[in-house]
Amino acid sequence: MGFLRSQSFASPVSTAGAVVLLSITVFVGYIFYQCFVHPLAAYPGPFLAKVTDVWQAYQFLSLKQPYNLTQLHEKYGPFVRYGPDKLSVTSEDAIPLVYQKGGKSMPKTEFYDAYGATHPNVFGMRDEALHSIRRRHMSHSFSVSYVKEMEHYLDLNINILTEKIASFSGRHEVFDLKRVLHYYTIDVLGELAFSQSFGVQISDNESLVPPVIEHSLLAAVTGAWPARTQLLKIWLAKIPLEGLQALFRGRAACAELASQCVQRRMMALQSVKDGATELGQRKDILTNLILAKHPDTGERLTQVDLETEAFGFIIAGTHTTSATTSLLFYHLLHAPEIMTKCVAEIEKNLPPLRPDQSSYLVADVESSLPYLRQCVRENFRITPVFTMPLARRVMAPEGITIAGQHIPHGTSVAVCNHSFHHNPAVWGPDHNVFDPDRWEDAATAARARYLMHFGLGGRQCIGKTVALSNIYKLSSTLLKEFEFELADHTERLEVHQGSFKGKLPDLVSVGISDLAQPLMVRAHKRTNVQ
Repeated sequence: MGFLRSQSFASPVSTAGAVVLLSITVFVGYIFYQCFVHPLAAYPGPFLAKVTDVWQAYQFLSLKQPYNLTQLHEKYGPFVRYGPDKLSVTSEDAIPLVYQKGGKSMPKTEFYDAYGATHPNVFGMRDEALHSIRRRHMSHSFSVSYVKEMEHYLDLNINILTEKIASFSGRHEVFDLKRVLHYYTIDVLGELAFSQSFGVQISDNESLVPPVIEHSLLAAVTGAWPARTQLLKIWLAKIPLEGLQALFRGRAACAELASQCVQRRMMALQSVKDGATELGQRKDILTNLILAKHPDTGERLTQVDLETEAFGFIIAGTHTTSATTSLLFYHLLHAPEIMTKCVAEIEKNLPPLRPDQSSYLVADVESSLPYLRQCVRENFRITPVFTMPLARRVMAPEGITIAGQHIPHGTSVAVCNHSFHHNPAVWGPDHNVFDPDRWEDAATAARARYLMHFGLGGRQCIGKTVALSNIYKLSSTLLKEFEFELADHTERLEVHQGSFKGKLPDLVSVGISDLAQPLMVRAHKRTNVQ
């Protein structure tokens, strides 16, 4: 006992105090390092963004991430630190350096790991060699020649759409143009990718709509914290919050739909053996991928690989195209003089649709309607849909230089489309104005190569040709067949008073932007068709 009494024992209270003091010291030291010593310390940005990626995750949860980031660029300039190791850049110099010349020296960051259901698809795949091979597998299915082969199926679904709009017109009924365009796009995706319409247009059943938005938001939030993405995928699924669980259910539903589509096509192709020709099967995008072989080994993709890509088709092929088309019509409806010019061009340059013809051919539209093409381009500029920061990692040991600013090795550099497309130093003080005529200016037209709505370089969206063809074909046909007007009388009056000029629509983003509200319109069948 005497021995025990002679020993000195630290008080539990003093031990706890020391732990607290040490924790505070470490915390303050971390804050000091991030704000004043870190290689990116000199770059401006919100305080919380400098110390934690949680700030960026919250920005996505707010559904305003790209628009808030654009405001930060308005405040701080072309460089904004939006994460501990992240820089957002709106300088024109960044585009070719990062996305067109970067290649292996500027690979995709861990952000993209969040976008696959279980395995990376062609969008999220970060291995450049594997990505190159996968694109070769898929290249024909997204080519102009493929679109022409499959145009009949676009026509069938446009016919359903125009009949639906005609019925609204006949009943003098107000309807949500955004909704019917979304349903059309989903069914077209089913036809082109899986040889089967999802039947959303005919049934008008919203429960058949793939929950793409839920997956996209979940991916954006978890990808915003790349050091914890894999853990977040596991542990967030265990948190019993209904809103959070709805996101995981949405992702699971998209994955299950992709699996069903793959299994159905593989069963339909059981008669096709290695080296044989296809027997009576449509060459949809998935079928082409099932039959594709590795250029060196001759191996075909596994079922897991096929389901992964089918998942990507569903995610990328529905929300983006429908949102883009909805925004195009929003701008035309809020600038009726521009819509009138589009209609006049169509009536001048294209013949009336025959009774047996539901829409114009893609080839005719793209070659005959230059003003409509300018409207589509301006729509991509002013309200790009693909608005997540396209992050790339600086791998060069010496770093890189953008617009005279040194960016060190290891930095995640990104250009957010919305922010870049609204940089007044690039696009002028009227960057918020929907003005297709701006592309008549030679200097502005030259900048078209830097528009980022489909990405750029070797990682550019592989579905660009299919999406553009669909948008041109659909918009020209609808403008030819119908006269659209905003349903709200007060809103129409404000349009004619010029209240909407230079005012962007209310947008939300889950990494993919869209109109925040329905696009309520009336349609009238045109009677002055040539």
